[in-house]
Amino acid sequence: MNALHPESAAIVVAIGDEALRAEAVHAAAATSHDVLTVTDPRDIPRSLPGAYAVLVDSLMARVVAAAQRTHTASMPVLFLAADPGPIDYEAALACHAESAFIIPAQVKELLASIAAAGAPQETRPGSATIAVVGASGGVGSSTFAAALARTQCATDGRALLVDAHPHSGGLDLLLGVEAEPGARWPELTVSDGSIDAADLYRALPSAPDGVAVLSAARSTVADPFHLEKDLLARVVGAAHAGEGLCVVDCTPETIPDACTHVVVLVAAEVRSAAAAAQLLVQLDAARRSCVVVLRQRQWASLSAAEVERIVHSAVLAELPTLRGLTRAVEIGGLPQRLPAALRKAASAVLEEVGA
Repeated sequence: MNALHPESAAIVVAIGDEALRAEAVHAAAATSHDVLTVTDPRDIPRSLPGAYAVLVDSLMARVVAAAQRTHTASMPVLFLAADPGPIDYEAALACHAESAFIIPAQVKELLASIAAAGAPQETRPGSATIAVVGASGGVGSSTFAAALARTQCATDGRALLVDAHPHSGGLDLLLGVEAEPGARWPELTVSDGSIDAADLYRALPSAPDGVAVLSAARSTVADPFHLEKDLLARVVGAAHAGEGLCVVDCTPETIPDACTHVVVLVAAEVRSAAAAAQLLVQLDAARRSCVVVLRQRQWASLSAAEVERIVHSAVLAELPTLRGLTRAVEIGGLPQRLPAALRKAASAVLEEVGA
């Protein structure tokens, strides 16, 4: 079928490679669903709502990703690569693919995943993946990232806190779990390119409230560890495909493609607001969903309304100066019982992103 509005939920085949498209259509036809083949990228936004599943390749991945941001429909995206591969994991993560397959070698596995797409929504894992960045230095983005994860766990949720800042001292220090056993970035090796979310959680150190932490490691080695973009993308993609919330503490340059939202912390100061305005323009051009949190410091000079006029975006939450928090973190890590203002701001963000 090639109609853009099928009467029943169809498997959408959005594949640019002609030979791979033929294989995908043949596999999808073996199911009981209609098959909708989309070859024009302009038709993709109209084909996704109501789809049973979407089959995509590297040529169409980013077009599908852009279309996903324009509507709230939820359907499994399955990434396909032609035999013998390899799989373009960066492209797969860009469109939030649940699984990736080499076709025709893994056609049986593909059909099993298509069948699993029929599971009721409440029985399927739900996740949100949030990047937290600072518009300027010293706004407390790492602390807020940890607060998001901690707030999620306080509501019987599951959370993974990922340290993706190139000059981090280690988020395990922030949560006070630096002595806990578990893998840090240098010990995390992925030989075959696949990561299971459950295995990842089990391998990492966890705080008493259940927040799992993947952090930088402190080392005296002359050649320090450098986090590769591909490894970060695969880890965050695995977390996104699993259950729970994944929070990534990063810079604007290291935001993983799998992140569904970006939280931008901006100080109530002219230079920070000006930097945030530029950053938000860049993120909007990249079709990122953004949330702005305002950090009030003792020397802050701008009101929330003034910051909103500068950055051309609404301030979702405000963080006042939290007296004593810096000392508490230095002594024993971020308190498990968060200050009320920090907890309120974190809860507002989690509600906004639907975590």
